[in-house]
Amino acid sequence: MLGADCTRIHRINENNKRLTLTDSRIEAAIRKHKAKVVVLDPIQSLLDEKFSMNRSESVRPALMHLERIAERTDCTIILVGHVSKGRGKAQHRGLGSVDIVNSVPSALCLGRADGLEPDVRAIGHLKGNYTELGPAQLFRLNKETGFSWAGEDDSITPDDILSFNTSKTKEDKNKIDDAVDFLYEILDDDALPTSEVTALAGEMGISKRTLERARKIAGVKASKIDGVWTLSLGDDED
Repeated sequence: MLGADCTRIHRINENNKRLTLTDSRIEAAIRKHKAKVVVLDPIQSLLDEKFSMNRSESVRPALMHLERIAERTDCTIILVGHVSKGRGKAQHRGLGSVDIVNSVPSALCLGRADGLEPDVRAIGHLKGNYTELGPAQLFRLNKETGFSWAGEDDSITPDDILSFNTSKTKEDKNKIDDAVDFLYEILDDDALPTSEVTALAGEMGISKRTLERARKIAGVKASKIDGVWTLSLGDDED
C-alpha cells in the first residue's frame, strides 16, 4: 500500500504471551531486524497487569525502560495513546497518568479541526523538549488517492484538534469514549466477570454493541477462570 515494502514490516507474536512495555522481546526484535522505527499501539493496553496507568510510579519506569532501549539501539519508538472525552488542555487529555506525556521528548496530537475539508486531518505539535513547537501538518485520506500531505497550518493547535473531536455533534464517538473510560475505571485493579461488566454497562446506558467496540479500543482481554468468563485489561482474545 502506498508503495511500502511490507517485507520490512514485522510484528511481535502475542499468541502465547501478551506484549508489555517492559517486555524484553521489544529490544530483541529491534536488534534482530535492525529496526529504525517501532510503533506501540495503544500504550494503555501494553502496561504490565501489576501496573496502573493512572499512577506515575507505574508509568514512568516503563517509559524510562523504553527510553534506554531507544538509546542503546538508535531506534525511534512511537507510542500511540487514546485521549479522554474531557474538555481540558490537550496535555492532560490522555487516558492515564499525565506522566505518559510528560515523560516523552516529543508529543503529537492527530485528528480533525474546524475549517478543514472532511478528508483532511491535522497533526498538532503538543510538546517538544529539544525544539520549538512546529505548525500543524495536514494530510489527506482519500479513497481514490490514498494518503497525501496537504501542507501546514500554524493556526491549528492541539487543543483545536481535541475540542473538535469531542464536539457534541459526534454523539456516537462520545458514547464509545464513555464506554472506554468506564472499562478502564472498573478494570483498573482486577478482573471482573463478563456478565457483571455487561450489567454495569447497561446501568450506565452503554449498549452491548458500544461496549464491544470499546473493549477492542481499550485492549480488554477475555479469559475463562474456574468456568466463568472474566474481563481484564490486556489484548482481547475473545
